[in-house]
Amino acid sequence: MRFFFALILIATLSSCYQGQRADLIVYNARIYSCDENFTIYEAMAVKDGKILQLGPEREILNGYDCDNIIDAQLKPVYPGFHDAHCHFWAYAQTLAEVDLTGSASWDEVCTRLVDYSQNYKGDWITGRGWDQTLWPGGEFPTNEALDSLFPNRPVLIRRIDGHAALANSKALEIAGVTTETAISGGEIKKNEWGKLTGILLDNAFDSVTKFVPEPDAALKLNYLQDAQYKLFEQGLTSINDAGVASHDRDLFMRWYANGDLLIKNYMMLFPDENNLKFAADTGIFESGNLTIRSFKIIADGAMGSRGACLLEPYHDDSANYGMLLRNPNEILEIASFAAEIGYQVNTHAIGDSANRVILKIYADVVQGKQDHRWKIEHAQLVAPEDFHFFETVRIIPSVQPTHCTSDMRWAEERLGKTRILNAYAYKKLLQHAGLIALGTDFPIENISPLETFYAAITRQDKSGNPAGGFYADQVLTREEALLGMTRWAAYSNFEEHKKGSLVAGHAADFVILTKDIMEIPAAEILKTFVEKTYLNGVEVYSAE
Repeated sequence: MRFFFALILIATLSSCYQGQRADLIVYNARIYSCDENFTIYEAMAVKDGKILQLGPEREILNGYDCDNIIDAQLKPVYPGFHDAHCHFWAYAQTLAEVDLTGSASWDEVCTRLVDYSQNYKGDWITGRGWDQTLWPGGEFPTNEALDSLFPNRPVLIRRIDGHAALANSKALEIAGVTTETAISGGEIKKNEWGKLTGILLDNAFDSVTKFVPEPDAALKLNYLQDAQYKLFEQGLTSINDAGVASHDRDLFMRWYANGDLLIKNYMMLFPDENNLKFAADTGIFESGNLTIRSFKIIADGAMGSRGACLLEPYHDDSANYGMLLRNPNEILEIASFAAEIGYQVNTHAIGDSANRVILKIYADVVQGKQDHRWKIEHAQLVAPEDFHFFETVRIIPSVQPTHCTSDMRWAEERLGKTRILNAYAYKKLLQHAGLIALGTDFPIENISPLETFYAAITRQDKSGNPAGGFYADQVLTREEALLGMTRWAAYSNFEEHKKGSLVAGHAADFVILTKDIMEIPAAEILKTFVEKTYLNGVEVYSAE
């Protein structure tokens, strides 16, 4: 009956009323605006890629002349989801490599590599996603099996966290890595007899990576466009691309200028020499859907590979404190330069020692500056006496809730029962900072923002374990989680005035879901799907 009434109403309006012209109207919806009051609307009108008005259904339908009217059939509408920390090209690259994610054993890794090699004719075999904590014993693999299977073909496979890799002897030979090679901010593992195992930690990985041939620009764009579609399919309209080298920066700028890439990209530049010069010469760059105004610094490694830098040694490795990957004086120099030119600094800091070093540098550089919005990326372990920096220096925590639910299998083994209380402490970070930005860190985790939302509000795995959640006092509310992947994420990029919430004048970036994640039982969130995704008022994905 409601549908019949709406048809009559629309027909009547189109025949006798000529109001302001709109390009798109969405009605019969539950629209979560994510504005300051978290207002929920029934309908909205869009023109020229921006929202004209939100309000009651009758008011919107009566107020605009429009040929493109969507009946949402009471489905929920949210601002387009925003991944506040991810790796766009790294994810695109995985679509052309061996997928080792979820391998239950080292034997399964080898089987996947052999299967892949039979159809792939390139010189190097590369892949990503193995995780030794899923295997019996939980020890790092060595390269003997790879040497036997691929004696004349270089193989380089990266751990799930991106901070460790395994190279066979051929790859090490091509890279010139020997038992005498030393890497600052990295480690080349040897066995008890002094022989290379093939395991490369953090900066050591780069010594081999630079010898892997990159695809040409045309092929790289194809991979990125495939990846972009998959992101739209998940309801993502904005990403924070967490670390881009100068040669890729130039390609991205060209592709965005030509309209070859569309997803809104807040790009963090690695502070290499060319990127530093670009920032000095260009300043803040904003053009269309691409923004460049920040540096990404990597302070330490990852907890899973025991490279995160800790104040006290690992609970399960009493001689190991992890490591800093950059000299603090270098970090201070980059941070000072960024402050001079109005750039943001977003630093990967996982261990409590790394977080302390970075928070103190931030305090030295930006204390007293009014609106810097500098971020700590990950902030997985923060010493109790250091949380105050997020409030007093106004540092924004950018975290990934699925890291918590992936790491909880072994996190307490790494840290012990005392330090774990301040690890993955999202509620505590929010209370100090006043807001929190949420992402996935894909391809380390899945690209799904719904998995981010679920992990944030439950701190459980997909099977609902553990009962009650992993240190459940740190769960976020549904409203906090949604804001963390919409308005707060936009704010963290100085972009809250144009996106992140559905209000008049903002970009018409929105997603329609099959179920209302703000109302349904938590277990149903992972059974919810994206029905449509809109970017600047244009449909970029439809499940139909």
